[in-house]
Amino acid sequence: MADALSRPDPLLWRTRPRAPQPGTVLAPLDEIADGTAREFVFGRGTTVFSMFVVRRGDAVFGYLNICPHYSSPLNHRAGHFLNEDGSRIRCTMHFAEFRIEDGFGIAGAAQNCWLDPVPVHVENGTIVISRPGDLP
Repeated sequence: MADALSRPDPLLWRTRPRAPQPGTVLAPLDEIADGTAREFVFGRGTTVFSMFVVRRGDAVFGYLNICPHYSSPLNHRAGHFLNEDGSRIRCTMHFAEFRIEDGFGIAGAAQNCWLDPVPVHVENGTIVISRPGDLP
């Protein structure tokens, strides 16, 4: 997991059990409404891999579904990853908030911590988990 002292490693997600392969197609972009988020789950039981993608226009941002403060899922209810106005990612367990663009904690108990990114991009209208060569 990322911590307050360093920027997160964009390849760390690959070490998680059941992590999907880079290049995995997640969904058509138009299946996530602009300004909302969607969870993607791989596996089941104790080794489930859970991530989510936030859409802003044609841009997408992916993160592991793990709060760096509490090590629990960010969403208590399915699909609830953002605050009321959709401007920040929110942990619904303790209301820490993170910037959408980089996952940096800006309010609450996880302030100055980072969400762990899962690099994603849009390819031909489809959200895809980025391959190392796709990273900026």
